Amino acid sequence: MPRSLIVLAGLLALAFAQSTYTVQRGDTLFSIAQRYGTTVEVLQALNGITNPGQIQVGQVLKLSPQPSTALLNRRTDLPAPIEALEWPRQTVQGNVAVLHLITAQPVSGQVRFLGADYPIQQNRVLLPVPALQDPGVYPAVLLLEGYTVRLDIRVVAGSFGRYILQLPPDREALLQPEKLRAERKKVVESCDWNRPQQWQGNWHKPVDSNRITDPFGTRRSYDKGVTYSFHEGLDYGVPVGTPVRAPADGVVGLAESLFVRGNGVTIDHGDGVCSGFWHLSKILVRPHQAVKAGDLIGLSGNTGLSNGPHVHFEIRIRGVPTNPALWYWNAP
Repeated sequence: MPRSLIVLAGLLALAFAQSTYTVQRGDTLFSIAQRYGTTVEVLQALNGITNPGQIQVGQVLKLSPQPSTALLNRRTDLPAPIEALEWPRQTVQGNVAVLHLITAQPVSGQVRFLGADYPIQQNRVLLPVPALQDPGVYPAVLLLEGYTVRLDIRVVAGSFGRYILQLPPDREALLQPEKLRAERKKVVESCDWNRPQQWQGNWHKPVDSNRITDPFGTRRSYDKGVTYSFHEGLDYGVPVGTPVRAPADGVVGLAESLFVRGNGVTIDHGDGVCSGFWHLSKILVRPHQAVKAGDLIGLSGNTGLSNGPHVHFEIRIRGVPTNPALWYWNAP
């Protein structure tokens, strides 16, 4: 069967897959996740659930992100050798819109989206949507040699809560804007955006826990109610000394003590994708070290700007934070 038909068959299968579930008596978020081959984190992210223990009989849950997709083929102004082009019509703040080019040979070019350029790598483009991006319809402009193709993507609001952090005086002293900016720059630059993809398949959780104390995207305040920022990852509430493992194959980019993030590690997974692990009590890897999914990289802790023992886990695409939970379900 031609590759284009295989891809289309897969899209049709997704369209008819069960996408919602009504909670029954005796259900837990974990049992539902096990039944449908997903994770607690994905269900929380899709349904705006902060506390996984608070679901109710009769509640309708989304089981998987099923955005409507659009498809162009060669008869609609696509240059050879591209047979077809598939992309999501709609995505959510903090998610990743993946554009697929269906072609028998590699294609070079880029997509201009939300003021940044994203290269075609392995005949696809990963387009991160910032968690604070205003809802609306935005153009994704495919730039090939001699051709320009405009695609529209609708960004819709996510279900994000607000969390006011109460920090002890010594931790509040870490909120220094110039140091925050310098550290963010260091984290973003710790990964090589042009490295080829290292991982295969879906990602794994970095810790053996389902206890999320703060999900991705929460509007956070350290200053008595005025929104200061948003949460750029997932916080797993685990005791100090809990093993932290690589969620996917890659190369260590950074492994050192940071001013705000405490003891931290980044892993460069290729294709501009970089994961980060903050507030560790101990770092067990070194920069430039190759790691496989499941390798031990550190131990959880309470270092840096932290109000209790936990591991902060994040995934950035070319510096833009994205929701890690959805990478467990269907990694790009």
